Parts: sequence; structure tokens; C-alpha cells
Amino acid sequence: MSLVSSHSIRWIVAQIGAREHYAVARSLHSRGHLERLYTDFWCGPALKSLRYAPQPLKSLAGRQHPSIPSKKVVAFSASTLSHELSGFLGRRFSQHPVGRTSSDATYSEYIRTGVDFSQRLLGHLKKQNLVSGEHAFFGYNTGCLETLGWLREQGIFSVVDQIDPGSVEEDLVLMEREKWPGWEAQTGRIPAAYHERMRAEWELASRVLVNSPWAAQALAQQGVPEEKLLVVPLAFEPTVQEAERLKALNESEPLLVLWLGTVNLRKGIAYLVEAARLLERTSIQFLVAGPLEISESVVAAAPVNMNFMGRVDRADAAKLYKKADVFVLPTISDGFAITQLEAMANGLPVITTPRCGEVVTSGINGFVVPPGDGAALAEAILALDEDRMKLQAMSHAAKLRSADFSLNHYADLLEEAVPVNS
Repeated sequence: MSLVSSHSIRWIVAQIGAREHYAVARSLHSRGHLERLYTDFWCGPALKSLRYAPQPLKSLAGRQHPSIPSKKVVAFSASTLSHELSGFLGRRFSQHPVGRTSSDATYSEYIRTGVDFSQRLLGHLKKQNLVSGEHAFFGYNTGCLETLGWLREQGIFSVVDQIDPGSVEEDLVLMEREKWPGWEAQTGRIPAAYHERMRAEWELASRVLVNSPWAAQALAQQGVPEEKLLVVPLAFEPTVQEAERLKALNESEPLLVLWLGTVNLRKGIAYLVEAARLLERTSIQFLVAGPLEISESVVAAAPVNMNFMGRVDRADAAKLYKKADVFVLPTISDGFAITQLEAMANGLPVITTPRCGEVVTSGINGFVVPPGDGAALAEAILALDEDRMKLQAMSHAAKLRSADFSLNHYADLLEEAVPVNS
């Protein structure tokens, strides 16, 4: 199939939230191919005072990026701010304690948000002069269904980014909860309407983008034709400090193993606990940073070589990357995992599973172990503890590997998928 010239397609990018710091829009804008970024909220100069507001309103202050000109952005900020403020006031003045939200309520809210955003987006796009073969659309799952139908009628090439492996991942999580009773709250299955909305988007989109072969395999199992799937790893750009810093050789200090991310069964925390228990007689120490979704009793019963830190901000996360020797991500299922690239940029070898993207080359810049295997995880960690020269070599290789996932590389893979006369 012949391809369009890289200079002929103008992209519409639509996203709820600041996913990956607007990496898709930034990658396209950097080469002059971004027509417009549509988003639910953009923190322009008039809204900078939000940085002094209480959470969750304060988090809205980060919804912008200096590399994307405001003139390129259409945001539905007023409705989003009104909704967030209403929710904040409702929780603050409620007479009832706030408990864990049910799965039905959580995913019903995701659907409501997606429908509202997609309908507003569609209303705006209908006023634009979009031309088949000259424009293309990029959106995220559950946030563009209503728009995709109209784009298809107009002959506009569209890509929907499926950020996770869908119901295949849900089934794996439910199996883990059965295997490890009492570790997590039983929230029930995700409502069928949520999966139905995603499947409808897969059907209407020209291509379905996923970030890993594992996610592509999962979506193929759910009926997406393989020829419709497009695998594009997430883009990553290290900070100047990360790019320039070289990891010093740790010759004699205890090996420090870092977990950074939500602490739950899906990401494999049960198997890290198993590995830590197997290594309890060594000097190896484990730092577990991230919001806890496991029970307090599980944390209390963890081996003494594990330190659960809870949620950390980006500044503290940067310090942890600098402090640690090895990064672990024993995930049961992830669409990708940007943390593995962040860790590599900081010179940390990564020990992970095959279910989060093809980032690690086992034995070169880390190890790939089978999912659900605490013993294999412990063996890989111990190998680096016992051979500090191997640890140092893997550290250098990891840093080099992190540079392969640039914004420019992402844009190349995305634009190469657009056929002539799309």
C-alpha cells in the first residue's frame, strides 16, 4: 500500500485529561502536522490560580503543555470545571462518609464523561471544513464513539487508541482476586455497557492503535481484525537531568529494588511480596511507592524488607529513581507502562513480564520473567545483587534503550499507517 506524503495530512487529536502529557499532540505539532487539539480542560493564563486550590481542583492546573500553542487548542473547560467543582462541594458537605466507589458507578461515570466529550467534539467538528485525504483523527477509547460515526461518513481516516487490553485484562484481574482472597476489595465486573462502547469504537475506527503486542493479542481475541490493529509504543522524552545523569556503580551497598505505580494485583504486587519473602535473608531492600489498592492487613503482613510508601508526587518519584538500583514491574497485564521507560532513563535495569510492551531485552537491559512467578522474579533480582558488574552494564544499556521511544518515532509510526486517499 502506498503512503501519503508526511506533509499532506493534518491531524485532529482529541483527548480527555492530560494523558502522557499530550504526547500525541506534541509529536504531531513538532513536525507541523497538528491541526487542532480538542480536550476537556486546558489551563490557560486565566485559570492559573487553580494551582492554589484544594485537590482535585488543583490537579487541573497541570492540564496544559508549553510546547502546544493555545491557538491550536479547543477545550471545553467551563463544563469540566463546573462538574469538578460540583463534585468537590458535594463530597465536602456530604452528611455521609465517602466510601469505595462501586465498579458500576465508576464506569458509568467514565461513559458519561466520554459521551459528553464526544458530543461536544462532534458539534465543533461539524463546523470545520474537514477534507477526506487531507485530515485524519486520533482519539482515545470511550471518548469518541459519537464522533467516529460522523467521521466515517465524511471519509476521514480515524485512529482510536485502546489504552488497555479490554475484557481480557479484566478476566485476568478477576482470576487474581480469586487466587489472592482478601487482598483487594471485590468491586464486581465492569458494566457490559462500557465494553460495548469500546467495541463500537473499534468497529467504526479506520485503525485501532495499541501500545504493545500483548494488547494487540488481547484485542484480536475480542474480535478486532489483526489487519486493523496498529502497534505503536508510547512516546517518552527524558528530562535534561535524566539524559545527562550516569548511574554510579553500587559495589557494596544493599541492592534497592523499586516499585513505582498503583499497588494492586493487576500489576503483580502479590508476586513481589513472594519474591521479597524468598529474599528476606539477603540484604536486598524493596521500596513500594504508589497508591495502595491492597488491604492494610496484607501490607502489615509483608516481609520486613519491604517499605510501602503510599502515593508520591513527581518530585519524590524522581528522587526514588535516582536512589534505586533496579526497577520491578511484574505485571499481570498492562497496555504498556511508561514507568519502565522513566526507570531506564534513570539507568535502572527493569525486571518485568511480557505483558507490558516490548521494551526490555532480557539479559541486556533487564530481565523478562513469566507473569505470576514470584520465584523467577526473586531469581532475577538476586542475579543482579550477586553480580554488580552485570548490574552496571545493564544500567548503561537501559539508559540507551530509553532513547528509542522518542516523540518523532511515535509520529513516524502513526503517520505511516495512513493510506493514500484515506
